[in-house]
Amino acid sequence: MNLHPTTPSSDNHEQQQQQQQLSWENISPDELMRRREWNRGPLSDFFPRIPSKSLETVLDICISKNFVYQLSQPRWWNARRYTSIVIAHLRHNYTEYDALLRGEGGNGGVVQGEKVERFEARRRTGEKVWKVLREWCPWDDSNDQLERCFQATLMRPEERGAEWDPMDLDDEYELEDRTGPVDDPMDLD
Repeated sequence: MNLHPTTPSSDNHEQQQQQQQLSWENISPDELMRRREWNRGPLSDFFPRIPSKSLETVLDICISKNFVYQLSQPRWWNARRYTSIVIAHLRHNYTEYDALLRGEGGNGGVVQGEKVERFEARRRTGEKVWKVLREWCPWDDSNDQLERCFQATLMRPEERGAEWDPMDLDDEYELEDRTGPVDDPMDLD
């Protein structure tokens, strides 16, 4: 299962979206529930203080992205993917990120009607996202992975370079499945 979509041509991209939508329509309700429950445990483990409503929304996002916890991958790989999904949820639902993109943000030095570039909007909303992440996730000295995942979403792909790794881990899984700016698991929106 390829969890890292590439950027296809627009026609091919539309076809893929239609196929994905059709494939979700063909999944039985039992299978959808199984996938929700399969993701619920790890999400609750990684983010034990996530509110029920947000947990349900994030579970919906996981299903729409065709993501379930991968037993064949290391724990940090799954944690990184779940974290990127949670960060995207926070960005869209707990901040003015979408308003900034549409040019509707009037605070933070943005003139009404002036659209803000995506990574600038991420930077401006980053503090709010980080605050909520810290509330939802247990924090201790060994949990710098959460911060690295968060910081990765603020960096432009061209700033990262082809060999950049947000986890900064020298792991054989990462070496075999290197992701570049186009194929980026940290970038969901």
